[in-house]
Amino acid sequence: MYTRQLVISSARMNLCSRLFMRTLHNKPKEADLTSEVEIPMPWGKINGKFWGSQDKQPILAMHGWQDNAASYNLLAPLIAKNTPVLSIDLPGHGLSSWLPPGSIYTEVVYLASIKRVMKYFGWKKVKLMAHSLSSMTSYWFTATFPKEVQYVICLDFFKFPSLDANYYADALGKAINSLIKLEESTNSQLSYSEAEIKRKWLGGIANIDDASCDILMTRGVRQKEDGTYVINRDPRLRITPIHTLFSKEHLETFAKLIKCPYLVIKGGESFYVEPKEDYHNALRIMKEHNKDVFYEELPGGKHHFHITHAEHTAVIINRFLEKYDVESD
Repeated sequence: MYTRQLVISSARMNLCSRLFMRTLHNKPKEADLTSEVEIPMPWGKINGKFWGSQDKQPILAMHGWQDNAASYNLLAPLIAKNTPVLSIDLPGHGLSSWLPPGSIYTEVVYLASIKRVMKYFGWKKVKLMAHSLSSMTSYWFTATFPKEVQYVICLDFFKFPSLDANYYADALGKAINSLIKLEESTNSQLSYSEAEIKRKWLGGIANIDDASCDILMTRGVRQKEDGTYVINRDPRLRITPIHTLFSKEHLETFAKLIKCPYLVIKGGESFYVEPKEDYHNALRIMKEHNKDVFYEELPGGKHHFHITHAEHTAVIINRFLEKYDVESD
């Protein structure tokens, strides 16, 4: 078994029991069956959700900034018919543990988490599917460990934006000040009514609709005994992400180091976090050094198109998987 151990947390046991009884009655396909996964980390655990057969190595699916593993709830079953999917909550997100006091969330944390997940399951190579911030991390990971990645599927973004030193110095200074201010705060975790927390969630994530919000809230909030709700994610995640300082030259060099099959899907109505020409120039360089790099644009897709346009996204991904999802040595 590739999944080593699927640990169902006690807090979700009742939900899983109801799911099991429903599956006995409806006899769904294997791709529709899910299991909750817990992976030990030095500071606690990473939680995840597994779809599909446990007899084949899954795709490791990673979400965007302040989202969670539920962002793949609609897409994963459409892929898991052929390839199982393990969608994880990144550290500090969803049901995963927060980092220890004094820590700050950077892409280095997420990059190292990929290696820890690989080690836990004994994977020699990882299959990556990533959205937004995780797509950027996957780009860095694949350039750093080119022999340890079987393929990559990127949703909307695919690399870090090119930053100049002046911007980075200012952003880093603001982030450190925000961290210290947050650490000094005596405010306890705020609670909200169901309507309030949904408005807050919708207001904090760009280009997300009401139905998508409901999906993300399944792992993103929890209900207290008094009936109010609190947000699960670590408040430190509100600090603007500190993208590792890479110049345009660094990022274009990374493009030359990536040798595995690489699929980039861009939302046709989404935005760019850098000049559009920088995004596509890096893609061009990748294609010049790797014949298995592909770019597709999803008409009508905004930033979270993998939720809002799951079926169309799955068609593109499954076409890629038919060719490249083979068992590696």
